[in-house]
Amino acid sequence: MTSAIQSLSLGILALSAVLVLVRAWRGPTVFDRALAFETLSLIVVGTLLLHPAAYLDAALGLALFSFVSVVLLGYFLGSGEFPHE
Repeated sequence: MTSAIQSLSLGILALSAVLVLVRAWRGPTVFDRALAFETLSLIVVGTLLLHPAAYLDAALGLALFSFVSVVLLGYFLGSGEFPHE
């Protein structure tokens, strides 16, 4: 029973990853593409968390890196430049 639920959840994650990749390809703005890649990284983190706890550190590292990169991209695209000291 558990393997059937895990197989179903992996199938749903794979379908959502395909749909997110379509959004990243067809996204009319850079913000849509950034959001699609953020969502894709969260799907990867979710997939890593379905496996044993050996991948927990990789999942947390990927989530942290993805969050920081999207925040920096949004800041850069919103203001046009990085702050100078």
